[in-house]
Amino acid sequence: MAVTPAASPSGHMLHRYASLLRAWIYGATVVCYLAVGLLGMSAAAPLLSALSLAAILVSLPAVGAITRVLSLFFLGVGSWMLIDAGIGARAYLGAYGQMAHLLALFTVLPVLAVPVRLGGYSEAIGALLRGRIAGVMQLNCLVTALAFLCGSFMSLAAVPIMMSSMEPVVDAYPIDDRKRFIAVSAICGYVLPILWTPVSGVVGVVLLALHLDWLRLFPLLFALSVACLAANWLVFYFLELRGRNRPSLPRVSDAPDPAAAIRKLARMLIAIILLVAGIVLLDRWLHIGLLAAVTVVAIPFALIWGASIGRGRASLHEIRMQLALRLPRMADQFAIFLSAGFFSGAMHLSGYDHAANALFLHLHDALGTRPFLLLMPIMALVAAFLGVHPLVAIALLGESLKPEVLGIAVTPLAIALIGSAVLTYMIGPFSGTLGLVQSLNGVSTFRLGLWTAPYAVAYLLLLALTLLLL
Repeated sequence: MAVTPAASPSGHMLHRYASLLRAWIYGATVVCYLAVGLLGMSAAAPLLSALSLAAILVSLPAVGAITRVLSLFFLGVGSWMLIDAGIGARAYLGAYGQMAHLLALFTVLPVLAVPVRLGGYSEAIGALLRGRIAGVMQLNCLVTALAFLCGSFMSLAAVPIMMSSMEPVVDAYPIDDRKRFIAVSAICGYVLPILWTPVSGVVGVVLLALHLDWLRLFPLLFALSVACLAANWLVFYFLELRGRNRPSLPRVSDAPDPAAAIRKLARMLIAIILLVAGIVLLDRWLHIGLLAAVTVVAIPFALIWGASIGRGRASLHEIRMQLALRLPRMADQFAIFLSAGFFSGAMHLSGYDHAANALFLHLHDALGTRPFLLLMPIMALVAAFLGVHPLVAIALLGESLKPEVLGIAVTPLAIALIGSAVLTYMIGPFSGTLGLVQSLNGVSTFRLGLWTAPYAVAYLLLLALTLLLL
């Protein structure tokens, strides 16, 4: 049988060298951003731009079709705007590197899941779920609350941890569609902390664009997040349980004692509080922004946490291995975010950002402030269904919307932008959340979106009520 080029030794070697090249360029881009953005080495800014362009070029052959089309669109339209404005080659190169801060965050954020794995916290979650839970409603409340807790600091890593913890448990409960229960519980619990947690990325992007302080918005965002969690439980009750004759699950006499698991999860909660406090204090001390603070804190915090549970050396090994394996696989993120960053930079350099803001101003004047804010989740959702990542859409909106020009108070605008991103994470087929769940359970992202739609409607109503009351 003939050997295809992809399967030949030379093909494997070519793939290996391409992955290695991507890893080195991605790593150099992140390091260069840290030098420019955090250490103030402005002389390295041209190098950051050149590395960003190189990262896009090596990424495009390795990305999916939708990412490639969107990246080329951003690059093409951005280049046209700069050429139309008569921008020179040096300024053209300077437009690259605008969203490198997000990529630095995405690179280091997953390491926060390392001490969770090494410390047996996921096993504690499983033990708690196998404890003395009397019925389906209590199981749903517990699962979504635990997913909420994990999503507060582990970001997307919370989803596979919760799904794997639920799989051995749900068969003991009278649940019609176990796949749907597992997927919806993990998704809804994970996305709601995105409203307030500093590690979500969304909060940092919006606060950076609107020059807001996290502590100023935290009480409102956290209250909205908890209210949405309670609304999620109500929707589950009325959708799945009300009016149905479902017997409660009898308490199992040999179920594991949840006391040890509760103590371990209480320690995880303390770690989350310390992490958030460290991020906020570093930001207020150095004034580097929430995204940069998370980037700086993530690896040292994971190492300290690992050392505190007696797994310091193992944590260091795991983090090094994770970064080495993860970097070459980040082609989609580097392509789309750096291309969108170039598009944003091109808008500013060419002056087309004024035209975009004028367009939003006309729309605002035609609709009024509150209808305009209520329209934002719909705009973000449309962008999500067109394949645009929520963070890309929100970053571009944040750069284009000037509250002082529109005459909108900055707090409602921030709530609208952050809340819009959360909605797209919940039901957007290309948001990353549903794609990860699809890879775990084989259900299409569009069906997953239909499963989460009733919960998304309840969330959207609470978001709209918040915007109307502000």
